[in-house]
Amino acid sequence: MNFLRFKILSVIILSFSMPNAQQTPIQEQIGYINITSDTTNVPIYVDGILVGRSPLAKPIPVLPGNHTIGIYPISIKNPFTQYGLDETQKQIFVLNGDTNRVHLNSFLINQHFKQQKNSVLLSRYINVAIGMLFLCQLWILSN
Repeated sequence: MNFLRFKILSVIILSFSMPNAQQTPIQEQIGYINITSDTTNVPIYVDGILVGRSPLAKPIPVLPGNHTIGIYPISIKNPFTQYGLDETQKQIFVLNGDTNRVHLNSFLINQHFKQQKNSVLLSRYINVAIGMLFLCQLWILSN
């Protein structure tokens, strides 16, 4: 009788342990990004989250898939350019167990970001001037 209980209990335990043995460990479901920069002490953001400042000692573990890497957080960017990629960001696809290398040239990225910000400000000034001209014309027509 005890032998039969032991057999039934063994079958039940083995049936519950088999699916767990087929799962892959967490370490195999992670990819890595090794980020370097031409300048030290540059903040590095992965998907809008600060992961550290350059130079980073170790690669950054991330889940497989698309990731956006940049030197500016998403929150301080201009809201008109925040929803699309610009030259201050790089997009990378990470595979399971793979280490991708990314180099950020922060001086050129910073210069391009300043130019883009200036062009947005210039377009705003032009839009305000056109709006003022339109209002002046309406005021002249109403008199």
